[in-house]
Amino acid sequence: MVNLTLENKNWRKFVIGDLFDAKRPISRKEDDYNDGEIPFIASGAINNGVTKFCIPKNSEILDNGNCLSISPVDGSCYYHPYNFLGRGGAGSSVILLYARNFSLDRYVALFISKAITQTTATKYNYGHMASLDRIKKDKIYLPVNVNEEIDFQFMSSFMRQKEQQILKPTLEKLCKRLIIKDICGGGVAYSTPTGKLFILPRCLLKFSGVSDSRKPTTQRAGYLMYLPRPSIMASMDLSVTMVA
Repeated sequence: MVNLTLENKNWRKFVIGDLFDAKRPISRKEDDYNDGEIPFIASGAINNGVTKFCIPKNSEILDNGNCLSISPVDGSCYYHPYNFLGRGGAGSSVILLYARNFSLDRYVALFISKAITQTTATKYNYGHMASLDRIKKDKIYLPVNVNEEIDFQFMSSFMRQKEQQILKPTLEKLCKRLIIKDICGGGVAYSTPTGKLFILPRCLLKFSGVSDSRKPTTQRAGYLMYLPRPSIMASMDLSVTMVA
Protein backbone atom coordinates (compact mmCIF):
# COMPACT_ATOMS: atom_id res chain seq x y z
CA MET A 1 0.00 0.00 0.00
CA VAL A 2 1.37 3.41 -1.03
CA ASN A 3 1.77 5.83 1.85
CA LEU A 4 0.10 9.06 0.70
CA THR A 5 1.63 12.35 1.84
CA LEU A 6 0.67 15.98 1.38
CA GLU A 7 4.10 17.38 0.67
CA ASN A 8 4.41 15.91 -2.84
CA LYS A 9 1.12 17.30 -4.14
CA ASN A 10 0.58 20.46 -6.15
CA TRP A 11 -1.92 22.92 -4.67
CA ARG A 12 -4.15 25.64 -6.11
CA LYS A 13 -6.47 28.29 -4.76
CA PHE A 14 -10.20 27.81 -5.30
CA VAL A 15 -13.08 30.17 -4.53
CA ILE A 16 -15.57 28.59 -2.12
CA GLY A 17 -18.51 30.08 -4.01
CA ASP A 18 -17.39 28.31 -7.19
CA LEU A 19 -17.47 24.95 -5.42
CA PHE A 20 -20.50 25.28 -3.14
CA ASP A 21 -23.95 26.83 -2.94
CA ALA A 22 -24.16 28.73 0.35
CA LYS A 23 -27.33 29.28 2.38
CA ARG A 24 -28.54 29.82 5.93
CA PRO A 25 -31.16 27.75 7.79
CA ILE A 26 -34.59 29.20 8.50
CA SER A 27 -34.99 31.21 11.70
CA ARG A 28 -34.92 28.89 14.73
CA LYS A 29 -33.18 28.56 18.10
CA GLU A 30 -32.47 25.50 20.20
CA ASP A 31 -34.31 26.71 23.32
CA ASP A 32 -37.59 26.32 21.44
CA TYR A 33 -37.13 22.55 21.10
CA ASN A 34 -37.58 19.63 23.46
CA ASP A 35 -34.94 16.90 23.71
CA GLY A 36 -35.17 14.29 20.98
CA GLU A 37 -33.13 12.50 18.32
CA ILE A 38 -32.42 15.17 15.66
CA PRO A 39 -29.08 17.05 15.89
CA PHE A 40 -29.29 20.82 16.33
CA ILE A 41 -26.37 22.56 14.59
CA ALA A 42 -25.26 25.99 15.81
CA SER A 43 -22.12 28.13 15.88
CA GLY A 44 -19.16 26.80 17.83
CA ALA A 45 -15.92 24.89 17.55
CA ILE A 46 -16.82 21.76 19.57
CA ASN A 47 -18.92 18.62 18.95
CA ASN A 48 -19.04 19.37 15.21
CA GLY A 49 -21.39 22.22 16.00
CA VAL A 50 -23.99 19.90 17.59
CA THR A 51 -25.40 21.64 20.66
CA LYS A 52 -28.31 19.32 21.48
CA PHE A 53 -30.70 16.72 20.05
CA CYS A 54 -34.28 17.82 19.44
CA ILE A 55 -37.81 16.90 18.45
CA PRO A 56 -38.75 18.86 15.29
CA LYS A 57 -41.90 20.95 15.19
CA ASN A 58 -44.97 19.52 13.48
CA SER A 59 -44.42 19.41 9.71
CA GLU A 60 -41.03 21.10 10.09
CA ILE A 61 -38.64 20.40 7.24
CA LEU A 62 -35.11 19.44 8.28
CA ASP A 63 -31.98 20.85 6.70
CA ASN A 64 -30.55 18.32 4.26
CA GLY A 65 -27.38 16.52 5.27
CA ASN A 66 -24.30 15.72 3.21
CA CYS A 67 -23.20 19.31 3.58
CA LEU A 68 -20.68 21.47 5.41
CA SER A 69 -21.51 24.03 8.08
CA ILE A 70 -19.45 27.09 8.94
CA SER A 71 -19.64 28.92 12.24
CA PRO A 72 -19.65 32.69 11.54
CA VAL A 73 -18.21 33.52 14.96
CA ASP A 74 -15.02 31.43 14.74
CA GLY A 75 -14.83 30.07 11.19
CA SER A 76 -14.91 26.39 12.20
CA CYS A 77 -16.22 24.09 9.48
CA TYR A 78 -17.77 20.62 9.91
CA TYR A 79 -19.27 17.89 7.77
CA HIS A 80 -22.80 16.59 8.43
CA PRO A 81 -23.84 13.38 6.63
CA TYR A 82 -27.22 13.38 8.45
CA ASN A 83 -30.26 15.67 8.23
CA PHE A 84 -30.47 18.19 11.07
CA LEU A 85 -31.95 21.38 12.48
CA GLY A 86 -29.68 24.35 11.81
CA ARG A 87 -29.71 27.56 13.81
CA GLY A 88 -30.88 30.46 11.68
CA GLY A 89 -32.31 33.95 11.89
CA ALA A 90 -29.37 36.02 13.14
CA GLY A 91 -25.86 37.10 12.25
CA SER A 92 -24.37 34.18 14.18
CA SER A 93 -26.57 31.57 12.47
CA VAL A 94 -24.61 28.83 10.72
CA ILE A 95 -23.76 28.95 7.03
CA LEU A 96 -24.43 25.76 5.07
CA LEU A 97 -22.44 24.67 2.00
CA TYR A 98 -23.80 22.23 -0.59
CA ALA A 99 -21.53 20.86 -3.35
CA ARG A 100 -22.34 22.26 -6.78
CA ASN A 101 -20.73 20.16 -9.50
CA PHE A 102 -19.04 17.29 -7.71
CA SER A 103 -19.89 14.36 -5.46
CA LEU A 104 -19.28 15.09 -1.78
CA ASP A 105 -18.48 11.79 -0.10
CA ARG A 106 -17.54 11.64 3.57
CA TYR A 107 -13.78 11.58 3.05
CA VAL A 108 -13.66 14.40 0.51
CA ALA A 109 -15.94 16.43 2.78
CA LEU A 110 -13.67 15.93 5.79
CA PHE A 111 -10.62 17.03 3.81
CA ILE A 112 -12.31 20.13 2.38
CA SER A 113 -13.89 21.10 5.70
CA LYS A 114 -10.48 21.39 7.30
CA ALA A 115 -9.05 23.24 4.34
CA ILE A 116 -11.89 25.74 4.82
CA THR A 117 -11.27 25.94 8.56
CA GLN A 118 -7.63 26.72 7.88
CA THR A 119 -8.75 29.83 5.99
CA THR A 120 -11.83 30.97 7.90
CA ALA A 121 -10.70 30.28 11.49
CA THR A 122 -8.02 32.97 11.19
CA LYS A 123 -10.38 35.58 9.75
CA TYR A 124 -13.63 35.57 11.69
CA ASN A 125 -14.65 36.31 15.28
CA TYR A 126 -17.47 38.01 17.19
CA GLY A 127 -16.24 41.42 16.10
CA HIS A 128 -15.91 40.36 12.47
CA MET A 129 -18.34 37.54 11.73
CA ALA A 130 -18.57 35.63 8.47
CA SER A 131 -21.45 36.37 6.11
CA LEU A 132 -22.74 34.54 3.06
CA ASP A 133 -21.02 36.99 0.72
CA ARG A 134 -17.72 36.80 2.58
CA ILE A 135 -17.69 33.01 2.67
CA LYS A 136 -18.52 32.71 -1.03
CA LYS A 137 -15.56 34.95 -1.85
CA ASP A 138 -13.08 33.20 0.44
CA LYS A 139 -10.37 31.08 -1.19
CA ILE A 140 -8.98 27.74 -0.04
CA TYR A 141 -6.03 25.59 -1.08
CA LEU A 142 -6.81 22.13 -2.47
CA PRO A 143 -4.60 19.45 -4.09
CA VAL A 144 -4.72 19.19 -7.88
CA ASN A 145 -3.87 16.49 -10.42
CA VAL A 146 -1.70 16.73 -13.54
CA ASN A 147 -4.54 18.53 -15.32
CA GLU A 148 -4.60 21.22 -12.61
CA GLU A 149 -8.06 20.02 -11.55
CA ILE A 150 -9.10 19.26 -7.97
CA ASP A 151 -7.81 15.81 -7.06
CA PHE A 152 -10.87 14.36 -5.36
CA GLN A 153 -9.48 10.82 -5.52
CA PHE A 154 -6.36 11.84 -3.62
CA MET A 155 -8.37 13.64 -0.93
CA SER A 156 -10.62 10.63 -0.43
CA SER A 157 -7.72 8.16 -0.35
CA PHE A 158 -5.67 10.33 1.99
CA MET A 159 -8.48 10.63 4.53
CA ARG A 160 -9.20 6.89 4.38
CA GLN A 161 -5.53 6.27 5.10
CA LYS A 162 -5.59 8.75 7.98
CA GLU A 163 -8.67 7.07 9.39
CA GLN A 164 -6.96 3.67 9.38
CA GLN A 165 -3.83 5.10 11.00
CA ILE A 166 -5.96 6.41 13.87
CA LEU A 167 -8.37 3.50 14.25
CA LYS A 168 -5.81 0.67 14.14
CA PRO A 169 -3.93 1.46 17.38
CA THR A 170 -7.16 2.52 19.05
CA LEU A 171 -8.87 -0.78 18.30
CA GLU A 172 -5.78 -2.71 19.35
CA LYS A 173 -5.76 -0.96 22.73
CA LEU A 174 -9.48 -1.56 23.17
CA CYS A 175 -9.13 -5.28 22.40
CA LYS A 176 -6.27 -5.62 24.89
CA ARG A 177 -8.33 -3.94 27.61
CA LEU A 178 -11.31 -6.17 26.93
CA ILE A 179 -9.11 -9.30 27.07
CA ILE A 180 -7.54 -8.18 30.36
CA LYS A 181 -10.97 -7.45 31.86
CA ASP A 182 -12.25 -10.80 30.71
CA ILE A 183 -9.29 -12.66 32.23
CA CYS A 184 -9.24 -10.74 35.50
CA GLY A 185 -12.97 -10.34 35.99
CA GLY A 186 -14.28 -13.62 34.65
CA GLY A 187 -16.26 -11.99 31.87
CA VAL A 188 -17.75 -8.63 31.15
CA ALA A 189 -21.40 -7.90 30.43
CA TYR A 190 -22.00 -5.09 27.96
CA SER A 191 -25.30 -3.31 27.48
CA THR A 192 -26.31 -2.02 24.05
CA PRO A 193 -26.73 1.78 23.99
CA THR A 194 -30.01 3.15 22.66
CA GLY A 195 -30.27 5.62 19.82
CA LYS A 196 -27.83 6.43 17.05
CA LEU A 197 -24.07 6.51 17.38
CA PHE A 198 -22.19 9.18 15.48
CA ILE A 199 -18.47 9.02 14.73
CA LEU A 200 -17.28 12.47 13.78
CA PRO A 201 -13.73 12.65 12.40
CA ARG A 202 -11.66 15.81 12.35
CA CYS A 203 -8.41 16.43 10.52
CA LEU A 204 -6.76 19.84 10.64
CA LEU A 205 -4.39 20.80 7.85
CA LYS A 206 -1.93 23.56 8.63
CA PHE A 207 -0.29 25.44 5.78
CA SER A 208 3.04 27.30 5.64
CA GLY A 209 4.55 29.74 3.17
CA VAL A 210 3.15 32.71 1.33
CA SER A 211 3.04 31.68 -2.34
CA ASP A 212 0.47 29.72 -4.35
CA SER A 213 2.75 26.69 -4.15
CA ARG A 214 2.69 26.50 -0.34
CA LYS A 215 1.94 23.10 1.09
CA PRO A 216 0.60 21.65 4.34
CA THR A 217 3.26 20.80 6.88
CA THR A 218 1.26 19.40 9.77
CA GLN A 219 -1.79 17.19 10.07
CA ARG A 220 -3.92 16.61 13.13
CA ALA A 221 -6.72 14.10 13.27
CA GLY A 222 -9.23 13.24 15.97
CA TYR A 223 -12.37 11.19 16.41
CA LEU A 224 -15.26 12.25 18.58
CA MET A 225 -17.83 9.60 19.47
CA TYR A 226 -21.07 10.45 21.20
CA LEU A 227 -24.64 9.26 21.72
CA PRO A 228 -27.58 11.39 20.68
CA ARG A 229 -28.99 12.45 24.03
CA PRO A 230 -27.04 14.80 26.33
CA SER A 231 -28.00 12.69 29.33
CA ILE A 232 -26.19 9.66 27.92
CA MET A 233 -23.49 11.42 25.93
CA ALA A 234 -20.07 9.79 26.05
CA SER A 235 -17.03 11.11 24.22
CA MET A 236 -13.61 9.99 23.21
CA ASP A 237 -11.11 12.39 21.64
CA LEU A 238 -8.04 10.79 20.12
CA SER A 239 -5.46 12.94 18.37
CA VAL A 240 -2.30 12.34 16.39
CA THR A 241 0.09 15.03 15.21
CA MET A 242 2.38 14.22 12.32
CA VAL A 243 5.01 16.22 10.47
CA ALA A 244 4.71 15.78 6.73
